Amino acid sequence: MAHLENMRYRKQPGTAAVYEDATVISGMSPTTPGTPATAVEDMMGDSMEPRSDLGYSYGKKDLNYADYSAAGAASQHAGSDRSLRLSISKNQWLTLGLITLFAAYIRLWRLSNPANVVFDEVHFGKFAGKYLNSTYFFDVHPPLAKMMFAAAGKLAGYDGVFDFKSIGLDYIAAGVPYVGMRLMPALLGLAMVPISYITLAAFGHAADACALGALVVALENALLTQSRLILLDAALIFFTGATVMCWALFFTQTHRPFSNRWWTYLLLTGVNMGNALSCKWVGLFLVATIGVWTLKDLWEKLGDLSITPTQYAKHFMARGFALIVVPLTVYLFWFQIHFSVLHKSGDGNAFMSPEFQNTLDGVSLGHTPRDIYYGSRIRIRHAATNAGYLHSHLSNYESGSKQQQVTLYGFRDENNYWMITRTEAAEQRVQNSTDPAALQQIKNGDIVRLMHYKTHRRLHSHDVRPPVTTNDYQNEVSGYGWEGFKGDSNDHWRVQILEGDSRVPESKERLMAIHSRFRLIHVGQRCALFSNRKKLPKWAHEQVEVTCMKSAKFPKTLWRIETNINDKIPADAPLAEYKRPGLVAKVLEATAVMWRVNNGLTKSHPYESRPHTWPWMRRGMSFWGKENRGIYLLGTPILWWLSFVAISAFAGIQVVMFLRDRRGIHDRLMGMRERYADTVGFFFFGWVLHWIPFFIMGRQLFIHHYLPALWLAIMGFIGTLDLFTRRISRRVRQVLMIGLLLVTIRMYFQYSHIAYGTAWSREGCQGSKWLKSWDYDCKRYPSMHGTVTTTAVDVPQPTTAMPNIGGSPAVIQAQNPEDPPQAEHFDPLENENKLNEPAPRIDHDKLNSNADKLNKDMKKAATTARSDDKDEPVVHDDEKDEHFVGGDAGQDHTPTPQGSNLKAPVPPGI
Repeated sequence: MAHLENMRYRKQPGTAAVYEDATVISGMSPTTPGTPATAVEDMMGDSMEPRSDLGYSYGKKDLNYADYSAAGAASQHAGSDRSLRLSISKNQWLTLGLITLFAAYIRLWRLSNPANVVFDEVHFGKFAGKYLNSTYFFDVHPPLAKMMFAAAGKLAGYDGVFDFKSIGLDYIAAGVPYVGMRLMPALLGLAMVPISYITLAAFGHAADACALGALVVALENALLTQSRLILLDAALIFFTGATVMCWALFFTQTHRPFSNRWWTYLLLTGVNMGNALSCKWVGLFLVATIGVWTLKDLWEKLGDLSITPTQYAKHFMARGFALIVVPLTVYLFWFQIHFSVLHKSGDGNAFMSPEFQNTLDGVSLGHTPRDIYYGSRIRIRHAATNAGYLHSHLSNYESGSKQQQVTLYGFRDENNYWMITRTEAAEQRVQNSTDPAALQQIKNGDIVRLMHYKTHRRLHSHDVRPPVTTNDYQNEVSGYGWEGFKGDSNDHWRVQILEGDSRVPESKERLMAIHSRFRLIHVGQRCALFSNRKKLPKWAHEQVEVTCMKSAKFPKTLWRIETNINDKIPADAPLAEYKRPGLVAKVLEATAVMWRVNNGLTKSHPYESRPHTWPWMRRGMSFWGKENRGIYLLGTPILWWLSFVAISAFAGIQVVMFLRDRRGIHDRLMGMRERYADTVGFFFFGWVLHWIPFFIMGRQLFIHHYLPALWLAIMGFIGTLDLFTRRISRRVRQVLMIGLLLVTIRMYFQYSHIAYGTAWSREGCQGSKWLKSWDYDCKRYPSMHGTVTTTAVDVPQPTTAMPNIGGSPAVIQAQNPEDPPQAEHFDPLENENKLNEPAPRIDHDKLNSNADKLNKDMKKAATTARSDDKDEPVVHDDEKDEHFVGGDAGQDHTPTPQGSNLKAPVPPGI
């Protein structure tokens, strides 16, 4: 970077103290013979004359970069790789130490308050317990930050028993070492103070600007609030800051390429970038930031004629290794630890594929005969959702045809077995053959019937709407028939194998257990057996709905046979079993599931906010509330607003200078143009890449998603303030910086009550609401005039017993409808969890008691219906051809129905 500059303080007799630029660019200073005149002009500003009105500058001991010493210059000419490097004086280290101690008091004060479960501690505290118990769970975020909480809990004495199941639970009564667990994110938040100082110093900013940047980060209320609780953002922001700091330090070694320090800072950048990505996927925005700046750096080196092609190739490969290979390796490493620790079967199983589940202790899916023959008893799993097995039982629909229910069921039981048989016509042909008892394997395109093994009902579909999904392109799927009933053509399904196992190429043509993924196409209705994980009502035991969908997309119509039983199969027949995936395959699957679930978090929430409202902090969000105390995430207004102004100003200035450059007017920006573009420009692009992507997200978003971008904006604001006040008087510069610090301190105290959850007065609370949209509840606090509040209420416990994953606070209605909502646990993954939670186990004895009645009802209804010829469908010749595939089998279009609609025999309801 060309921002390696030294500012020397010089006092002239009879004049004010002035800046004297001693910038070193490409190894030359203004006093070096042969320095280009243009470089000197840039260093001195728009005028070549010394400025007598400049009031303040810094000596070497206060600056960030050390100039060459005489010995250093001599060694440089002698071939040594000694160059400019970051140099912080003892006084600066002392200042940084004092600032850090001050920040430690602010960040760690009353860390034990409140002694209750707050906000997403419901989830991440519980996940820490699951790590300690080695029980597999699913979450929408990568594992590193959660494992850090588990390690902190282990060190603090947490045994993993307390379940964190609802906001407001008492930690002290349960004996939970919650302070030790909160200490970890608090220390990470505290570390951002020296990180901010060193980052600014490495980017070449003056000592007082570095101190100011560290102080305002320490006092920023939103960063403070988020780092005092068992939440993931503190770890994310810490690794983001560490990445930027190491990246800035790396550029202090640009004149010493491939030296030990050069490699150290570059590799640490990659490691911390991988750690940020392993905490939350917001780390991808950090990867983009470093990637953009790397491309910029390589582009500049491409035009540097002093760098040979071989040296350029080394630079390219070094950055590729450190900034691509290393972060991916770190990401895989933390997932390897995650999978190694969570080796026991748990409530996260249902999110994962059978292959993945087969790697967990307590799950044994075993092996089964590979080839599927007519007469086999099979168990069919829905391949796309992992929601369970094709299932039926002695219970009827309460709507539609009122025939026997067909569902997906998560438990493995006898009601999941189906007998796969031929059609009546095909069976007659086989009986007339020379060897009717011979095994015949099922092939792609065969028409089959599936008979439920326990109830003898056949898998059936007709032009009747399902009970939940009532779209006209969805048909009900039911179990139809009775003992002795030969069935009808609406029991006919065509096997269409879409995917096979590359290890067994024949699995694409012949139906095989586990290896083949296939569709079942209804011959008459030309729809595909389908499930989208919608739950049926309680009268259907809350199992997952199965329908027959016309023009269905492939993924949710794919099925696999997991178990194959046939007494006629030879003992030495080939077997099939689920392949145990390796690390990369497991990470890819977990990543795909996290992506799908993240995209599904679209349910509205009273405290959600959109990205365009974040920079001016239109509103915050409630974390916790009880009686006359509450925690509400709200930042320091002056820092949010000024940082946004500074970032926006950078964009405006760059546009204006570009346009003026096109007209031949080359602004020097007081000699700071190049440094301004390199330092504030980096923070600008980082801020943009951490903010703009949220605009294309349809999922729930909250203001805490803006915090990494906020830190980058604050750094850009401090850098802007430093650069544009260097050529004004020292007194004015100090007044501006001290004034900003005092206002920040004032706001810290004003909003500390909702950061720490301490007592407040109603008048103080109301006076702090600069915007009407800041909806924290002031009526919960007592009035200084003694008025008794009536709206402060305890937060009720959530009623749901579903697993809670990555949720956000819900709301309760305060006694006054005009009052803002209070924080309560709300799970944006509630629907996802319900879909993946196995349905309640069925009382089969109770269902079996209905068997005789159901048989009589169905026979009676069928006898009545047969007298009406219109109820029989017209089956065309092409449908009788067992090699014909229905209209939607090969493409997704709406088929033209042929023949009259079927109205299946309708038994009376039960």
